[in-house]
Amino acid sequence: MRVALRVEAGTARGLRHGIPNLMPLFSTYQVRASFFFPFGRDLSGRRPWRTWRARRQLGLAALSYGTLLPGPDLSLEAARLSSLALQDGHDVGVCGLSALEWSAWMAHADADWVREQLAELLDVHRRADLPLPTALATPGWQTHPALLGELAPRHFRYASMTRGKLPYLPVLQGRRSPVPEIPVTLPTVGELLRQAGVNRANVHEYLYAESRRVLPAGHVFALSAEHEGLDAIELMEKLLVMWKGQDGAVRALDDVVREIDTATLPHHQIGWATPEGSAFALATQSVEVPA
Repeated sequence: MRVALRVEAGTARGLRHGIPNLMPLFSTYQVRASFFFPFGRDLSGRRPWRTWRARRQLGLAALSYGTLLPGPDLSLEAARLSSLALQDGHDVGVCGLSALEWSAWMAHADADWVREQLAELLDVHRRADLPLPTALATPGWQTHPALLGELAPRHFRYASMTRGKLPYLPVLQGRRSPVPEIPVTLPTVGELLRQAGVNRANVHEYLYAESRRVLPAGHVFALSAEHEGLDAIELMEKLLVMWKGQDGAVRALDDVVREIDTATLPHHQIGWATPEGSAFALATQSVEVPA
């Protein structure tokens, strides 16, 4: 059993508290993970109904971020934690600027906005004298043809923008990306908890059962600094114990990339699907198309 961890942070609270909780946990169990950091602002308050539901994870102040209060700039803390994660041997990438804006607008934005966002993301790294990012994840599994067109192997070794079953080269509305896509294969904890019969006491059993399904490149599990790094940290530890048992392997997404032959990866269309337990359509690996 092989499970790769895709860790995403999108808020000030996730960076300040969730990531610092996860790093020592992974060190204790000698686990590498892929951490994806935001380099824009926390604008959680612009979706007050979602922020209110998540107030325990985000903190009450987040209800006003981007409205009554300026959205905190996450770039300095993201840069600091990126360096720490690299020092600890983890794989590090980016998940855009504002997680809220990318998840809400990316799929329907005009191409110029998408290009400007990616250009600004790279420029933030240059101004901070940081290495350019080599991996990209998108909040909420949203993507855009222009984003695929902008991804280039000289910058990015891989991306993780979709749900699916195996690594592939993505195609969307005629745009092809030469950068391997490593999709998330497992449901999130939040999705499982919205399904009949699943609760906080047994959700780990359902997730473990899903991870036992054999896939060619193993599984990818997405966790968030705001959930698994805070209220669900004990659940995360329980999953690590289960996944590492019986000769299992918990790893980072770049370990998956090292195993695949990118020259023989299939091309697949990206479609849109709403997984059970989700309220939103997510970019999803679809049919194979000719190279």
